[in-house]
Amino acid sequence: MTPFQWRIAFCSFLVLIAVTTNVSGAEETSPEEIPTFPPVFVTATQTEVPLKETAASVTLIDEKTIEEKHLTTVEEALREVPGLTVVQQGGPGATSSVFLRGTESNHTLVLIDGVPVNSPTTGAFDFADLTVENIERIEVIRGPQSTLYGSDALGGVIQIFTKKGEGPPSGFLSLEAGAYRTFREAAGLNGSTERVDYSLSASRFDTRGFSRANELAGNREDDGYENTAFSARLGTDLSEKTRLEWTGRYTNSESELDGCDPDTFFCPVDVRNLVLDHRQWVTTLGMKTAVIEEWDQHLRVGFNEDDTTFDGSEIDTSRKWLDWRHDLRLGRRNLLTVGYEYESQNGKFGDGVDETTVNHAGYGFYQLRQLPFILNFGLRYDGNNRYGGETTYKVETAYLMESTATKLRAAYGTGFHGPTLNDLFFPNFGNPNLEPEKSESFEAGVEQSLWSEQVQVGVTYFQNRIEDLIVFVFNPDTFVGRPENVARAKITGWEFEVSARPLEQAALSASYTFMNTKDEGTGDELVRRPRHQASGSLSIQPANPLRLVLQVRYVGKRFDVGNVEMDDYTVVDLSGTYALHRNVALFARVENLFDREYEEVTGYGTAGFSGYGGVKVTF
Repeated sequence: MTPFQWRIAFCSFLVLIAVTTNVSGAEETSPEEIPTFPPVFVTATQTEVPLKETAASVTLIDEKTIEEKHLTTVEEALREVPGLTVVQQGGPGATSSVFLRGTESNHTLVLIDGVPVNSPTTGAFDFADLTVENIERIEVIRGPQSTLYGSDALGGVIQIFTKKGEGPPSGFLSLEAGAYRTFREAAGLNGSTERVDYSLSASRFDTRGFSRANELAGNREDDGYENTAFSARLGTDLSEKTRLEWTGRYTNSESELDGCDPDTFFCPVDVRNLVLDHRQWVTTLGMKTAVIEEWDQHLRVGFNEDDTTFDGSEIDTSRKWLDWRHDLRLGRRNLLTVGYEYESQNGKFGDGVDETTVNHAGYGFYQLRQLPFILNFGLRYDGNNRYGGETTYKVETAYLMESTATKLRAAYGTGFHGPTLNDLFFPNFGNPNLEPEKSESFEAGVEQSLWSEQVQVGVTYFQNRIEDLIVFVFNPDTFVGRPENVARAKITGWEFEVSARPLEQAALSASYTFMNTKDEGTGDELVRRPRHQASGSLSIQPANPLRLVLQVRYVGKRFDVGNVEMDDYTVVDLSGTYALHRNVALFARVENLFDREYEEVTGYGTAGFSGYGGVKVTF
């Protein structure tokens, strides 16, 4: 049986289950029930803090939101986060980068269950292959977080948490098919016993795709993509005071790419048989124990391996990581966190290059929570065997006015980003004398609840100055170039957010970001950062078994590499779920509803009007 025939058979099996399930009355049907997790946020302080009492600029994307919108990748989920711009270089599987509050793509640290996964060679994380199966929530914190997380967190942190199994065994089977001959299958199983919990998932994604080089320029070759992913989380309570937990995620993908014309050097154009193979393995083992009532100890070790093969060359990178953290409760509302972190990054690339960086860090973070007043401050020192030592600090405060349901907050902090292995050692390019990039940031905001918390409004002003930015400098006399610490940038902006639930059957959210970016050396705007960006979504349940979600995204004019001005665009998506039964749901989504032609990167195509549909069975 061919893969196509297998998918048709699997789809028929799920539809058969749906048809034979009791759907006799609307009162016996309900939309697929999706768990809602407690409103806590842990990334900003490394400890659980109620979302209302967080002093940082945060966004929480939970499993319910992912399910309702039928998102397939984390990159899709991030597109509505205020202050965050997502840029994808073509269709599914193409390089996907994020720019958080105007900082570089390698200034945002990405964690999967606490383990850093940014590439040691580029410093950035490519979201192209990260699918949403087995994800419980995504936490995004904007602003410098080097005090707790070190290098790579100059612009902020994105942390992805996998699900924790709960209750009797349960699971799901899902199949989706649609435009560009796209198929996606997924399955999962989770549950718990008295002492052990587990959560497992597997998925497969295949698409014939479309030309990565824009078809409007005459490119016609389809560029396909396939992705296989596995995720697992296992935990056990060794005693009332000690818990042991392991997580793992493996991804194997193959992407067809386009390149440059060898005669004219014009990019991008159709290139046949240009394939990128990517394999990533992320795993972590953690233990939490209550030494005494006022002292919790957390020990976590992680390993991340990333292998990429492209056009006859291979790049292998790995990261070993350890964090030993202690949470000391000093009274009912005060918490001191101190810890030690070790990290080793290795890269094998180029002409036999095999290099390693080693970093040791110590940090402390104190939370003074004498409500309604909150004051957090932290200090960290990083010692690196390649570029020396860096000290960073952060102070943030908030005041909760319970009588008016208002939160005022402000923060000031420093951050740094160390040079990557590419910056330091890439053959005929690297510069071993590079220094870390450094930043100073300030923000202030207000959050307001209205009408018994049915409406939430937030406004934030932010300012970020970055110096010693690493840029490529070409010497016209020697015809040789290399990276140097010569650039400076200033970024200022405003973020506006609103969410409302006027009716039990309806929910609305929207955000708008206005941002000025400036290269202080040239006076130009930073590339691919729009001055204006907005998004909104409306979720409604017009009838008991049906839920619809409408999403709108606007990206304003911006400049690309080469000072090329790019047009603004608006994209509208629509998705829906129809519950045939508590355990069977049909779903569909339409992307780019009005078939808007646009580019996120100059010369690279994006999907036109495209529809997808499928069925999900839970048990």
